Amino acid sequence: MRKSKQFVSMPVISLAEGQQIGSIKGLVLNPVQKAVSALIIEQKGWFKEQKYIPFSKVRSIGEDALTIDRRSNAEKGASIPEIVELLKDRTEIAGAKLITENGTALGYVDEYYVDLQSGDIVGLEFSGGSISSWMRGSAFLDINHVLTIGKKVIVCSNEALENIIKMDGGLQEALRGIKDSTGSILSNTVQKTKEIGNNLNKTLEKVKRERAEKQDDNDDAAPQTPDKAGEPHENCHYCGGNTESPAENAPAENEPKEEKK
Repeated sequence: MRKSKQFVSMPVISLAEGQQIGSIKGLVLNPVQKAVSALIIEQKGWFKEQKYIPFSKVRSIGEDALTIDRRSNAEKGASIPEIVELLKDRTEIAGAKLITENGTALGYVDEYYVDLQSGDIVGLEFSGGSISSWMRGSAFLDINHVLTIGKKVIVCSNEALENIIKMDGGLQEALRGIKDSTGSILSNTVQKTKEIGNNLNKTLEKVKRERAEKQDDNDDAAPQTPDKAGEPHENCHYCGGNTESPAENAPAENEPKEEKK
């Protein structure tokens, strides 16, 4: 995966012609699919019409350039109106406010990561907001916790708070160098970042654990329910563990005493 800003100014090479046809000017986002739908191409020379490369027509994305099979893969807006429509909506993830369903503002998105094979958005990097009181620097949130991507606000699930990953310098460098060739690699990458990062959920789990222990103590201290009729009475000197109730075994007060001869 790669940061969105790292796409900008990257040369675009046509393999069939063996030429650079331009450079990447920006990304066209599809907020519903949570993916990059196309790349905006800036061509060399004067009066060149802006063109777009649908992400499905990208051959490869390397460290230094993006390649396509042929020049015709870069299309005019008139031939791909759905891409132009997305561009008009102007959905920008960077700078958007990140907020949970219950109204907790986590911060503002600084950057987002893109899968190089599919164009899917992998996760968000954000800072500020309420996380600034918990930790310094940036944090990473997996896209699976994002519910809605709006123009200025991104809504995530309440569980996102328990799945924030703190990003230190080493983790950021690792993310920059990752090359994903399959979905399984991407899945493993997310798992490894969770192992490396300092998960804020540790504090929450500690609180939950303490509450559970306190509840168990309260349950142990609760009074025992009385024995039901017909059940043995433990340590009872009347019934001696028999099933009759104490009243049935106790001597009657008015029972006549046997006369001695």
